[in-house]
Amino acid sequence: MYILPVIVLGIGIAAGFFGFIPQNMLETTDGVIKGMVMLICFVIGLDMGKDRTLWKNIRAMGKKAFIIPVTATIGAVIGGIIAGKLAGIPLSVATASAAGGGYYSLTTILVKDLAGPEAATIAFISNMLRELTVMTATPLLVKLFGRWGAVAVAGATAMDTSLPFIVKNAGREMAIAAFVSGVLLTVAMPVLVPLCYKIF
Repeated sequence: MYILPVIVLGIGIAAGFFGFIPQNMLETTDGVIKGMVMLICFVIGLDMGKDRTLWKNIRAMGKKAFIIPVTATIGAVIGGIIAGKLAGIPLSVATASAAGGGYYSLTTILVKDLAGPEAATIAFISNMLRELTVMTATPLLVKLFGRWGAVAVAGATAMDTSLPFIVKNAGREMAIAAFVSGVLLTVAMPVLVPLCYKIF
């Protein structure tokens, strides 16, 4: 499941490097990318709209529902600034990539539209590594940052791919909080990524 995006990326790199795709086709990609972003946002909204339990859980949690996603976003942006300075990456790209919350597919599309393919590669790798880190190191994350911290590190992936790992290592009682946090970060991410790019 996680090797497929890497394979597709590799095929894209090879096709671009060896000139398999005509230049006039490459020039039309901006419109395609924007269309894909809109389609992904629509599908996410569709899936959320039909989930009645989701809205009940958000209402039941009240203000607590926003604590994890807000702190996770602040932490991600600060981490992006530090990483950007250490790696010599423009802060606009570093913070936009960090704001993706581990959602590498949509973040990559958004950053590509904002800053080009090189920046999109940074966004792809950093967000995929974030998701893989949660999947492989959740027990360590719980020890270092506590159960709520582990959910925050998971970012947007806490609602789906990282959820089983959080439940296993942080306890079943964290399931709803993790799911709600992931949903809210997923909703906010299409706004946060371009916002961070423009601010920094």
